[in-house]
Amino acid sequence: MKKILFYFDRNAVKMFVDKVNEAGEKTIALSSPNNFVARAEIVARVIDVNEDTNIENKLDPGYTYYNVADFKSLKVDWGVYFDPTEKAYKASEFGFITYNNGTLRLLPAMSVTRDKLKAYFFVHPTKFGKIPSYQDIEEYLLANKILAGLGQKKIEEDLMRINPEEKKLTKLLVAKGKEPVTGHDEYFIPIINIDKKAGEILSDGRINYKEVGSIIQVTKHQELLKRVPAVKPENGYNIYGDKVVAETEIANGLKKGANIVQSGNDENIFCSAIDGCVVVENKIFSVLPIAVINGDVNYETGNIDFNGSVHIHGSVIAGFNVKATGDIIVEKTVEDATIQADGDITVKMGVVGKEAVKIIAGGNLNAKYLLNAKVETGGDIIVEDSIINCYVFSNNMISVVAKSGKIIGGEVTALHEIVVKVSGAPNETETVLKVGRNIFIERKLRDLKKEIARVKDEVAETMRLLKVNFGEGVFEDPKKYISILPAIKKKKCLTLLQELNAGNKELKVLMENARKVQQGLKLERDPVIRITDKVYPGTIISIKRSVKKIDSIASNVKYYEDPAEKIVRFTAAN
Repeated sequence: MKKILFYFDRNAVKMFVDKVNEAGEKTIALSSPNNFVARAEIVARVIDVNEDTNIENKLDPGYTYYNVADFKSLKVDWGVYFDPTEKAYKASEFGFITYNNGTLRLLPAMSVTRDKLKAYFFVHPTKFGKIPSYQDIEEYLLANKILAGLGQKKIEEDLMRINPEEKKLTKLLVAKGKEPVTGHDEYFIPIINIDKKAGEILSDGRINYKEVGSIIQVTKHQELLKRVPAVKPENGYNIYGDKVVAETEIANGLKKGANIVQSGNDENIFCSAIDGCVVVENKIFSVLPIAVINGDVNYETGNIDFNGSVHIHGSVIAGFNVKATGDIIVEKTVEDATIQADGDITVKMGVVGKEAVKIIAGGNLNAKYLLNAKVETGGDIIVEDSIINCYVFSNNMISVVAKSGKIIGGEVTALHEIVVKVSGAPNETETVLKVGRNIFIERKLRDLKKEIARVKDEVAETMRLLKVNFGEGVFEDPKKYISILPAIKKKKCLTLLQELNAGNKELKVLMENARKVQQGLKLERDPVIRITDKVYPGTIISIKRSVKKIDSIASNVKYYEDPAEKIVRFTAAN
């Protein structure tokens, strides 16, 4: 009976197969190590045997691996031929032998990448420990019209590194074209973190979602950007010698904007030309002297704390804080928030507080109206419409003189002058207007008086301890008194005297500071309150320490303190 003797694994119809490793990952693996054959190597033959036990007697010398199938007419395809002399099927090239649908076919051992820029030769020692020669590989290259081979020297050196005794697959690079150089314009990458935070982790582990760092503050000369120089595109060629046209890509980087200058230390490092904040718009990286919020101050922006001026195009939502060393401009409203600026504050659509809004300005405050707010300014307060139920202080003057300008409720204090159209309301809402008072200085004096009282108490206690322990004589001549004391008492007495001396010195400094602060209460001009339209009962007029309660409606009045009698008087406002 006829059988077909295969010297390879006839179940392997592809060189590589997909497998799943122990980790569940999909990988590519060699389908069979027994199917690599060299030139003229027998791959199959038809044999006649009486019994299957006689098959081994039909093996060709040196062949040990085999499998057998019932006879079926064999066809040959690329890489396989029939040798009539030996009556056997042989490989005409080095490659991977397969049997599929009655056909013997050699799979080429060479693979070309999709971009045609590289060619690889798969080398695996055959059953006889043979590997391809340079000539074998060169024939593949010529047959496939590949022009960009790596050359005989390089390929032979790589072949020499392969151990024919080790049954291992080697992916050998045999041809390589020139990759095109993709061009791009100059671009910049930030060398500082410009991403917002999710929030700030507090000491107890909670997260403050109002601290997101949306304003990135930088200082003059601070390094901010690294330049990636432009690259000119260069064409390449593939392994067949065909031109590969280079592309010019749009780099996913930033462009240099305003107030960004080259560092003196590195031509590719750029720094800020000013103190300011980082702004990135349309991929343009700039530093601006003013922080601009294009919307509301809310959880998106977080609290704002900026060393400069801040311009807010929306509102400041309740619960948030805005602090600036320059000016603050709010295009819309301020709710129950805290706004603090060393310079001026402008709120174009008014302050709408319920119970927690606080405005502190080192300069002037301009607003459409103030409602339920606490306000302190080092300059003027100019309100267009109304001040209602507020506690307000200006270190100069307050003006509410628009068409419907009015002050109703609360306590409004200015150092020199209050000018308003209407004070109080027909229902006699208590409205306190004060001038000639400086709450900044009064606050300092109050704090100093507390300190003076504390130090006086400490000095008095030290005096008491000295008298109790050493008598009045210690004050007459302390040096002489101490010299006659026993060592243990001498140390205690000396310590108490030193404490007394230090306390008296501190008290003297505090008293001098209080005197200097007191001098700041002197006014540049006589304080007045002008009510140009109407003042209602319930309004309380306070000028310096003189107070007058309005008990009847009056119009167009100016209130001032009589310097001789120290009482509030009034005259026509105009």
